Amino acid sequence: MDYRNNILKDIENAEKIYIAGHINPDGDAVGSVLALALYFVRLGKKPCVLLENIPERFKFFYGTQLWYNGDYDDIAPDIFFAVDCGDKKRLGKAGEIFDRSKMTYCIDHHATNTGFADIDIINAKASSASEIVYELLKENGFDAEKDIEIAADIYAGIVFDTGGFRHNCTGRRTHEIAGALVEGGVDTSTIHSRVLFEHTLPQAKLFGAALNNMKHKDGVSYTSLTTKEIEGCGCTSEDLDGIVDFLLNLDVSDCAVLVTQRSENTAKASVRSKQFPIADIIVALGGGGHKLAAGVTCEGSADAVADMIVKKIIEGKNNG
Repeated sequence: MDYRNNILKDIENAEKIYIAGHINPDGDAVGSVLALALYFVRLGKKPCVLLENIPERFKFFYGTQLWYNGDYDDIAPDIFFAVDCGDKKRLGKAGEIFDRSKMTYCIDHHATNTGFADIDIINAKASSASEIVYELLKENGFDAEKDIEIAADIYAGIVFDTGGFRHNCTGRRTHEIAGALVEGGVDTSTIHSRVLFEHTLPQAKLFGAALNNMKHKDGVSYTSLTTKEIEGCGCTSEDLDGIVDFLLNLDVSDCAVLVTQRSENTAKASVRSKQFPIADIIVALGGGGHKLAAGVTCEGSADAVADMIVKKIIEGKNNG
């Protein structure tokens, strides 16, 4: 089925178009959502973007003016696009709007996607949702040189989810798409710097706190942070990027786990692996993600959740 033509047909007469990504949006969620929204603008539409708490570091992306920050109660879309989201619950407040939509799409690359939309465009082999958005747009007039803002958002999303083309989700097609975007004129130096390497002083302090709490057991490097520790560094949950990847890149690590307290009795875990497939373990706990990168929110303290997940990973490795 040619989903590209379907999308164009479906939005042709739609007036109320809403596009959302997952809660706590990362660079791929922001880039893919904004790129799709800007493309619809070019087609003469007026889409609204629903992204909860866009991190400050991603506000240089193009299209943030399309972000809707009003009341959700009376929104009833003609069509709703859930992008880079593997489960309706991950839409947060936007999930209520999803339920009121006349038609729904899901554009995603998570293998654990639950297939919750009317039309699901899922490619678990893609590096990112941004890569899928590129594929959907390229046959319908998208030209990187002419649509440089869209191109920049797609490139930034790909750079984020591939870790600068380092992660194993990076395939030949990923490089081909990146090459086309570079040829179109995207500012690769600025994007790489701001997406991957630019950090604030409070983030540096948080990184230090995470490393101070680090433990290592049977090939798993892990750490946890309480709400007090995060806030004490002048940070929020938006400032955690890079910590779990640093743990994974230690020469003694097969897997890495970062757990942070999110409320009095809930904690969120980000889990990474070099080879051991951790997705099934995380899905069984109610989370989702990819074979080697996944996340879940569990009841309990950050320390208790970290110990529980590490125990399950070690058991899985030993039984595998």
